[in-house]
Amino acid sequence: MRSVFLMCLVIVIATACNQKPLSENTAASTADTGIPPGAAQEQFDDTPGVTQVSINNNEGKPLSTGTYKDNLRNGSWVEYHNNGLPKSITTYVNGKKEGLYLEFSENGQTVKRINHHNDVRHGEYREFNYTTVKEERFYQNGKLEGTVKIFYADGKLMEEGNYKNGLRDGLSRWYDQQGNMTIEYEYKNGELIKK
Repeated sequence: MRSVFLMCLVIVIATACNQKPLSENTAASTADTGIPPGAAQEQFDDTPGVTQVSINNNEGKPLSTGTYKDNLRNGSWVEYHNNGLPKSITTYVNGKKEGLYLEFSENGQTVKRINHHNDVRHGEYREFNYTTVKEERFYQNGKLEGTVKIFYADGKLMEEGNYKNGLRDGLSRWYDQQGNMTIEYEYKNGELIKK
């Protein structure tokens, strides 16, 4: 997991370093844009409408950094923990979440990996407990679809259930920590039909 974090950090840094030189923009008013008041801004000389933005806390440490294009978030946005390590990396296209979202703990371990399309969850969703998977889900257009699995801290399966169009549909099973199935229910369109 640490290697995934480091790889993402290298990609973000490499992308930032590969940009053309920036010129300082000292425009005082941002009320008519999506850029938060008080955010440090730099315009790209060769790309009109694109602004590099840094939002800092009172001590000058970064809270988040990213770019705006035509007053909408675009590209990778990084939010930071108080210790300076990334808290999350979110990709935006025209102000909407698009692609992979990563969330990290204060010590740099991956906590969540969520895919988005057009600002809603779409695709694989995973939560982690240190180095083990805590939860696996799949979303289609913001609704749960397919098998959801939840795991104990040791990685053993705790719960497994099927979803269709955001509702439980089919068999759902629960397991004890020894791996024995303890409960099995059947659902149809979110309604319990068989215990």
